[in-house]
Amino acid sequence: MGQIKQIIWDWNGTLLDDVEMCVHVMNDLLSTYNLPAINSEKYKQIFDFPVKDYYLKLGFDFTLHPFEKVGHEFMDNYFKELINCSLHKDVLSSLSYFKKMGINQMVLSAMEHESLENSLTKKGIRDFFTRVQGIDNHLAAGKIELAAELLNSTNCNASETLIIGDTLHDLEIAEAIGSACILVSNGHFSKERLLKKYNLVFDSIEEIVNYLQAIVNKY
Repeated sequence: MGQIKQIIWDWNGTLLDDVEMCVHVMNDLLSTYNLPAINSEKYKQIFDFPVKDYYLKLGFDFTLHPFEKVGHEFMDNYFKELINCSLHKDVLSSLSYFKKMGINQMVLSAMEHESLENSLTKKGIRDFFTRVQGIDNHLAAGKIELAAELLNSTNCNASETLIIGDTLHDLEIAEAIGSACILVSNGHFSKERLLKKYNLVFDSIEEIVNYLQAIVNKY
């Protein structure tokens, strides 16, 4: 922890508790296209990056219905429901703790950049972050390149950076830029799925804070 000078947070699923809403919105879309509905357990087993692969697992046929079409239909309804989503219960206290510790905090998200900025502001936590980086479209692509750009924009190097996310894609991003990573299992991937690939997985952000505090106290 003494070496960590900045944290790059994922947004959806990590800070924002939007899994149930994603399942609800997707089931409405699946119904429109006469495809089988899913539950939260199934969702956490098949959701993936690139998001296009996830849609294929759901049964969408892009020769009949292009990904860009169904993807935008999902996002249109997602943003209509976003107001009903809350932060995970331990987010505010955890962000406040890291701020008090003097750790620089940023957000990297697969959400379109302007929408991300608006979402963070409306949820009341934008001021915790020195930089926020979303993507330039609504189809959730390109986070690895943006992570490298985000890192290069700071005075910290990769060894001083911790990525906190909820998917194996967040782990891939950390590995790509050479930073540390901690995963939380109350987001878009199941704990079982995360643990198959990585062992630093916690049930909540509060547990992550406790883990990092224990390291500080040890030394």
